Amino acid sequence: MFPRNKGVGTNSWYYLIIGLMGLVLISSCASPTLNATDSPPVTASHAYNEIKAIVEKLSDGGGPADYEVLIEKSRIFIKAYPKYKQVDEVYYILGAILLQLQRAEEGITVLEELIRDYPSARYVEQSLLTLGLAYDRISEHDKADAIYEKLTNHSKYQTGKYAATAQQLLEQDRNERKGELASSSEANQSQSLNRFINKPAPDFQVTDLMGETLSLAQYRGQVVLLNFWATSAPPCIAEMPNVKRTYEKYKNQKFEIVGISLDRSTDPLEAYVNKEGIAWRHYWDTGGKITLLYNVREIPSTVLIDGAGIIRKVNLRGYALETAVGNLVRENLTN
Repeated sequence: MFPRNKGVGTNSWYYLIIGLMGLVLISSCASPTLNATDSPPVTASHAYNEIKAIVEKLSDGGGPADYEVLIEKSRIFIKAYPKYKQVDEVYYILGAILLQLQRAEEGITVLEELIRDYPSARYVEQSLLTLGLAYDRISEHDKADAIYEKLTNHSKYQTGKYAATAQQLLEQDRNERKGELASSSEANQSQSLNRFINKPAPDFQVTDLMGETLSLAQYRGQVVLLNFWATSAPPCIAEMPNVKRTYEKYKNQKFEIVGISLDRSTDPLEAYVNKEGIAWRHYWDTGGKITLLYNVREIPSTVLIDGAGIIRKVNLRGYALETAVGNLVRENLTN
C-alpha cells in the first residue's frame, strides 16, 4: 500500500515490491562491483544523482508525473551509461517502479536484463526475489519456483537474507501466491480492518463533492464499496482501472461505490474524476472523519458492505475485487 498523505495520517510504504525496495528508495547504497577501474564521466554522476533525488521525492509522497519522469530518466541512464558502477541500482529502481505501477511485463524485462547482463552486481539477489514475486503476480508460478529455488539452493545466495523468504514462498500453495509480501505495516492495516468483518459498517453523514448529503444508510439494500484512495498515490491510480471495470460491470445490479479521498485538496481530486469520467460519488475526507472511523492507515484500502449494512470483505484489489463484488451482488439480488 501507499502511505496516507502527511496532512491526514502516518507515513509508511505500502505493499509488494516496496517492502524490498525501501532500502533503495530512501538510502544511499554502496557501489556494486561491476568494473572497479571505470571512471564514469561527470555527466553520468549527475544523471545518477538526479534519479536519486526523484526517488527521495517519491519516498515523501510525490505524484504520478514524478514516477513517469523517473522511468524515463532511468531508461535513458541505462542506455547511456551501461558501465557506470551503480547502473544495477538504477536497473532495480526502474524494474521495481514498473512493477509497482502494475506494468508487469516491462518490469520483468528490466529485471531479467539486469540479472543476465550483470550477474555479479549487488542488486541481483534482491532482483531475483522481486522477479519471482512478479511472476507469481501474473500466475507464472513455474518461473517463480525456479527463481526461488535458485535463491535457496545456489551457494551464492542460500545464506543471504532473501533465501529464507524464498523458502517460505516455496512452501506455500502456489495458487495462493499473489506476488505480495506483507510488511509489518500491511499486517497492521489488515488487522485493523479485519476486525470490522461481519460487523455493521459504521455509518456517517457528510457532504459529497457535489454538495449533496452522503451516508451509508441511504444505500441500504445495495452492495457498497468504500474506496479509500488519493490521486497523489500511484498505487491507487494503478488500481483504478480495476475499480472502474468492477463498477461498469455491476453498477446496474444494486451496486455502488463511494470514494473517500485523502487528497490534500479538492482540486486534483475533481480534475482526475472529471478527466477519467468516474461516475460514482466522492467525499473529500479533509478532517479524516471517515478514515478515522474505519481506522484506515494506508491507501488504497477497500471495504465491501452487503445490502444489510454488514462488512463482508476488506482490502480487495484487482480481479479479487471484481470476484468478491460479483459474488456479493448475486447474493444480494437473490435475497
